[in-house]
Amino acid sequence: MEVRSASTLVSVLLRSDRVRQAATGLRRIVFVGAHNFRDLGGYPTVRGGRTRWGTVYRADGLQELTAADIVRYEALGIRSMFDLRRDQEREERPNRVPSVPLCIMKPVDQSGVVDPAPTYCDTRVSGEERLLSVYRSMLWNSASVLGTVIGRIVAPGGTPVGFHCHAGKDRTGFVAAILLEAVGVDRNVVLDDYELTATYQRPARHTDSFERLVARGMAAEAALGMMGAPRWAMAETLAELDATFGGARRYLTDRGGVDDNTLQLLEETLVE
Repeated sequence: MEVRSASTLVSVLLRSDRVRQAATGLRRIVFVGAHNFRDLGGYPTVRGGRTRWGTVYRADGLQELTAADIVRYEALGIRSMFDLRRDQEREERPNRVPSVPLCIMKPVDQSGVVDPAPTYCDTRVSGEERLLSVYRSMLWNSASVLGTVIGRIVAPGGTPVGFHCHAGKDRTGFVAAILLEAVGVDRNVVLDDYELTATYQRPARHTDSFERLVARGMAAEAALGMMGAPRWAMAETLAELDATFGGARRYLTDRGGVDDNTLQLLEETLVE
């Protein structure tokens, strides 16, 4: 088998992902130092509204923002930017803008969710299956984090807000999906938003993660699976959200410390 560099393998992954392109030109906020910074506005809801533009943003890491980027970022008027990364990640790659530390993800082996061992991951599909384990871990353990984000959104003068992780794909994608589900965005649209990351993520941002997984014994193809944004993995996570927790709104009230009035205010804040 031909041996290819990490950056080449990740480049192949990014080129191969199929993503719907509707409205992508409007949705992405262009920065030099962040490539997956997106506005969650404009999505239709099942009750006839649309999510508000300029209210909630999702992003990848903000540690490489340039001086010009920071000027543009400040113009967005973001009141709170939640940094969903672990402490070690923040220390190694500190943000260049003020942010609120709010770690969302436990190590899978500490979460109570079955985690396929990296050495057994030898195909892209097995890597995607491990990614599903990560999403299930967040589903079972991170409701309180969602409650904190929602509390800031609905506070007087609380928006605009944003949240980000390293690639803006997994932790950020999970938070975005739950918020969109909670205000009534159609499931297929939620999954489209998740997949859209594959359009904007860049290989250099994933090379370190890729090499770390391979060093732990995961096959290169499996690591590529974890670097992707497989629609089926988020779809399975949201199906479990419905089957086990009764959907996003009940999940947030039962496990996230959010009451019905807050959910109503969330919808009024995010939907027009």
